[in-house]
Amino acid sequence: MANNESNARTIRLRDGRQLGYSEFGEPTGNPIFHFHGYPGSRLEGRILHSAAARCNARFIAVDRPGMGLSDFKRARTILDWPDDIVELADFLHINQFAVDGASGGGPYSLACAYKIPERLSHVGVLSGVGPHWDPGEPWMKLNSLIDAENFWLKFSEKMPKPDKKAVLNPQVFRLLGEELFEAFRQGADGPSYERELYLRDWGFKLQDISPTVGVHLWHGELDVNVPIRMGRAVGKAIPNCKTEFYAYEGHYSTILNHLEEIITFLGS
Repeated sequence: MANNESNARTIRLRDGRQLGYSEFGEPTGNPIFHFHGYPGSRLEGRILHSAAARCNARFIAVDRPGMGLSDFKRARTILDWPDDIVELADFLHINQFAVDGASGGGPYSLACAYKIPERLSHVGVLSGVGPHWDPGEPWMKLNSLIDAENFWLKFSEKMPKPDKKAVLNPQVFRLLGEELFEAFRQGADGPSYERELYLRDWGFKLQDISPTVGVHLWHGELDVNVPIRMGRAVGKAIPNCKTEFYAYEGHYSTILNHLEEIITFLGS
């Protein structure tokens, strides 16, 4: 899992905004654009680095607007996101690629499936949220890494056993704290605005995603962050969606315990 994330990069988009990203895994491997959870940042890719390297995947983790290194964008929508990804992919000279979204990143991978299917090899939804998901109370700014780590400690008390075990793994716990703290680099505006987007209409219907797009969904039946009924509903609504439901996994353990399976599929 070692990676010191010294490879933080930015590009300037056509509208003048800065977009932040970092690369993990194998630099010459099959490209996968990773969309972090809520709230989160590109540093989520650090958790996936070793598995991506073993699976010959070039993992490109991208900060969403107002989080990490990406500039805040007023009045943005979830359906704006594919345009940013196309600009980044073109900048990196990548024509065909996979995308995956973890938890709150799920709607963004599905927005890509809907809007830019011709650019995609695979689409992954990892413990992803469904339409009109309520993420709870608005976030306040985290003022230190200790604040972020304390959040995970307190939050883990309510987790099912598989999630608690996965999150409190010392290596994972440290990286989760750093990733969460980075989400608030610019303050709370980015995470707070994104919260509102989950509650609104996404701007497209899941039923309208092309059946030619290879969407694959992974979800744990013990998930308390995004209930399994939501995962099943999303999988049922998307044409030609393949689903993997795990009876003894939760929100985080589904991703962390099945990383190589997920990345191998997305990079194929």
